[in-house]
Amino acid sequence: MTSVLLLLCLFLFQVSCASYLLDATQVGIKDAVYDQRYSEAIVSLEESKKKEIYKEKDSILWNLEMGMLKHYNGAYEESNMYFSDAEIAIEQAFTKSISRGIYAFLGNDNQLQYDGEPYEEFYLHAFKALNYIHLNEIDASLIEIRKMVYKIDQLNNQLRGLADTYASTDTLASSIDWDTKDTNVQNSPFARYLAANLFKALGNRDAARIECEQFNRAITEHYHLINFSSQSDTNLTQSSRNIIPECSLGRNNNVLLLSFTGMAPEKIQQDFRVYNEYWETELKVSLPILNPYRSEIMGVQIWIGDSLMGLSILLESMHEVAEEVYTAKMPIIYGRAVLRAISKYSGTRWVENIPEEEDSFFAHLLEFAGDIYKEGSEKADLRSWSSLPGSVFAHTFQLDPGSYEIEFRYINKQGLPIYSEFRDVQIKQRHSVHLLETHLAF
Repeated sequence: MTSVLLLLCLFLFQVSCASYLLDATQVGIKDAVYDQRYSEAIVSLEESKKKEIYKEKDSILWNLEMGMLKHYNGAYEESNMYFSDAEIAIEQAFTKSISRGIYAFLGNDNQLQYDGEPYEEFYLHAFKALNYIHLNEIDASLIEIRKMVYKIDQLNNQLRGLADTYASTDTLASSIDWDTKDTNVQNSPFARYLAANLFKALGNRDAARIECEQFNRAITEHYHLINFSSQSDTNLTQSSRNIIPECSLGRNNNVLLLSFTGMAPEKIQQDFRVYNEYWETELKVSLPILNPYRSEIMGVQIWIGDSLMGLSILLESMHEVAEEVYTAKMPIIYGRAVLRAISKYSGTRWVENIPEEEDSFFAHLLEFAGDIYKEGSEKADLRSWSSLPGSVFAHTFQLDPGSYEIEFRYINKQGLPIYSEFRDVQIKQRHSVHLLETHLAF
């Protein structure tokens, strides 16, 4: 029995070390993205998989990271290959979690397959759509945009269905309230903006009009969401906080500029403990809390030579979407963590109640192993799509055929330029949409 307990402790130690090693690798990816060392990050990610830092249960996360890094690096076909693998695996993981119910989560979440956050699934389709625009496959891009819009529309139903499944299989008399609240994320100005401009480029004026109307509603709702957030310090507009951009059916602009700034929120661990009369830990609950990343960038000026072409609008605050969706999911996250803690508490209480006169050494050894189990097996799942940006700014205009150098001048909260990026573009007569992207994780 002693050897079994030692093996159990060793197993818990190995599981804990493996999850911390993965967390450190994710931090390394964020650092590389911040410094725009995309090729280096790709190599590091490949090596991490060979070393089995990313295991089979982490395949969704690995594909999301690789898809994003390949996108940043301009390998759009490869990027979509990884995103497609992640998409299929997310759908399978969700189906499996529904079928297994709450009992799949009585262990440590880090031992389970990472199934992706709902907001990560939204933006997976957004970047697949951008990849297709770069590849001049406009129809395929529109399909990805429709998938994104549909999944956002179904978000509340998805979360309620998951909560109902857990509630119906929770037979431990835990009194946990699994009910999720409806999110204020019911549309995407990012998706609608892309669709409107693509339909205009294709000459489909009716579809473009519908998407413009959807965009105008979506951007108003989204700006309200950002203003409503007490944590947000985002300057919503460039010259006034009361101006909300609108989509119109004007001329067909052939240049679409997107600037991605900041980074999505990361997860940090927050521990809660309940102590007994001897001030020893009776119950430990570890929760993954979203820690927002506040970008320094408040706007992006677009220049060609000495001519200011315009100021990019804040199209979507992706980190605000992430926080809103994650907040709606918190009852499920809390419920799973509390239920795990209760099950572990029940097991260790059984150990503590073993009469000492039966076998004092054995009882103390079991109690010691139980304490290690409670402490070592309870670690929050901090896995998340670390290379996802935090916000997207957009601007469109018309250019005649020819070669141009476009400057993206990033503006901070004080209205001062703090960084510039330059992109060369060749405007072709028969190319309906020329997409240029920049990324600055400041």
